[in-house]
Amino acid sequence: MKRHLCIPVFFLLVFSPALRSQVVNIEEQRITGTNDTTHWYGHLRGGLSLVKVKQQSLQLHGQVKVQYKADPHLTLLLMNVNLLRAGNKDFARQAFAHLRYNYKLTETWIWEAFAQVQTSPIQLLEQRSLLGTGARWRLLKSKDGRQRIYLGAAWLWEQNRFMEPLGRSSWHRSSNYISSTFRPNKKIALIQTTYWQPVLGLIRNYRLSSEWLLKLEMTNKLSFTLDFEYSIDKNLPEAAPAETYAWRNGLSWQL
Repeated sequence: MKRHLCIPVFFLLVFSPALRSQVVNIEEQRITGTNDTTHWYGHLRGGLSLVKVKQQSLQLHGQVKVQYKADPHLTLLLMNVNLLRAGNKDFARQAFAHLRYNYKLTETWIWEAFAQVQTSPIQLLEQRSLLGTGARWRLLKSKDGRQRIYLGAAWLWEQNRFMEPLGRSSWHRSSNYISSTFRPNKKIALIQTTYWQPVLGLIRNYRLSSEWLLKLEMTNKLSFTLDFEYSIDKNLPEAAPAETYAWRNGLSWQL
């Protein structure tokens, strides 16, 4: 099992006012470099910063990722927590857990099933639960495997429980995404995933999310990472921020 220590060196956040989108970028989370003899993979990541000028600010991030792969099966468990607090006010406080199962049908087609639970009080979302299933198609794979493009389409059911007195809502959605991975050489990787998730029969109620990750290998163990996210969620209450974006820079150390 590979373990990583993520060390934040510079953090720039522009938000209104959430830290991460409520659409999980699963393509970024898939662990590559697997083989036939080692089936379990994963890592623990964490970051903590505490700064005080006039007011004290606290930033906390933690992630657990575990993957089991034994063809034609793949199971992925992902858990994440984020906190950004300045003074006595929380600017971001989110957590989620995601479980996904893949079954390889052919060399290019994969069947997926997934479940997720998450919370984001800043967006007035006390809890969002969802279940879904669908297909994933590999549109392109280069001979060396470094360049890949995937298309995905799935049905999902979600239930939202908002902060009082906003009540609840539940929807059936179409979840569609395009994902690409480009590695021009062994030291550079660019990964992007864009989701579009409209409510079935109500296309104006949709979620749109795009995430881009650039990874630059500095040494065999040390890499610089740059991550940009943008999302729109039309299902949130009027008082909640529908549009969010974030920019993060950091270092990743592989043991």
